[in-house]
Order: sequence, then C-alpha cells, then structure tokens
Amino acid sequence: MANAKTNRARKQASTAFDLKGASRSPAASMGPRALRTSGKIMDSARAVFLQKGYHGTTIDDIVEDAGVSRASFYSYYPSKRDLLLELGRHTAAAIDTTLEEMESIVDADVDDPVTEIVRTYLELLDEHGAFILVWGQATFDDEKLAVTGMRTRLVSGRRFAHLLERLGATPPASDDAAQEGLALLVMMDRYWSYWHVNGFPFDEEQVIHTLAGILQAVIDSWSR
Repeated sequence: MANAKTNRARKQASTAFDLKGASRSPAASMGPRALRTSGKIMDSARAVFLQKGYHGTTIDDIVEDAGVSRASFYSYYPSKRDLLLELGRHTAAAIDTTLEEMESIVDADVDDPVTEIVRTYLELLDEHGAFILVWGQATFDDEKLAVTGMRTRLVSGRRFAHLLERLGATPPASDDAAQEGLALLVMMDRYWSYWHVNGFPFDEEQVIHTLAGILQAVIDSWSR
C-alpha cells in the first residue's frame, strides 16, 4: 500500500504544472472533428519538437506535419508557446498517471517490478517525451515556464524516490529525496532520447533490460 510520503507526493503532483496556455475552439465546444484536428496539431508538435527542438520549430513546420492550415492552427492555439503549455498540462497529467501505475506494480508484488516500472516509464516517454526533453530549451527566455517545469520535475523525482524506497532502497542522505529520484528519471529520459530520437541501434527489449539493470543496481546499492 502507498505510504504517507507517496500520498503527499500524489497531492503535490496534481498541482505541480499550474501554467495553462490559451486555447481556442472554432465553436462553443469541441466536437469530434475539432478534437481530432487539435490532437493532430499536438501530435505533430511533439514529433517536430523532437526533430528540430523548440526554438528550431516554426508554426509552419507543425502545420505541414499535421496537414492543416495556419488558420486551423490559430483556431486552436494563439501561439507556439500556448501549444507548448497545453502539451505541458497533458504531460504532467500523464506523469501522474504513470507514477500511479508504477505504484500499482509495486502493490501487485510482481516477479520483476523494476523491469515493469522501466517499461511503463518508456511508454510514457513514447508519447510525452517531446515535452520532457524540450521544455528546458523553452525556458531560456521564459522564467514562468522554467519555474513551473522545475517544480513539476522535482515533484516527480521525489515521488519516484519514494517508490524506490518501497522496493527496499534507502536513498543516500540528502535534504530532499527528489535529487536522487530526478537523477534516475533524467538518466532514462536521455537514454530513451539516444535510442528513440537519435536512432541508436538498440531494440526496445535491450533498452528496457539495460535501464532495469542499472536501476536495480542502484536499488541494491542503496539497500545495503
């Protein structure tokens, strides 16, 4: 069962990313067609951000990939920043859900929880890795995004560290367990990026096996 630290971290996670971009709808409410178009724009933004980075991506790049017009883009998002913030909201919610899934893996007492935790995190990155990787690029001239993104990542890191504690690990003494948890999450983020974005010649099971082995070694060393 989740402990008090985990429950506190869950509460923090639900409010960590509190920036909301302006969004529009061509009608009073979004119907199925509008939702599909908005979703296509978001999916294309994720893909192009990974290829070109945040500052290297233009609205023209996004609409070309999505197969929509600039007018359609502006029907939903006033600017590229507003689109990024919408991606951030979706990513923060997905991280929260993913951490809950990881906690359920620990509760279920499966044979190899570490491997399943890594597999679950990589599934998150497959959909939301773009924001996780490029938000830092966008923060150079955006202090509000920098502060909000940092807070979100620290909450996630702290919650991940508490998850490892439930697997028997005791992170090295520090003022905040978020330091250790964040270090491990960032390691997985970057390794996923080398594989998924830069095309390093590994298959998915190799990536999962490698990351799970490292994570298990860390847990074992912290358990001594």
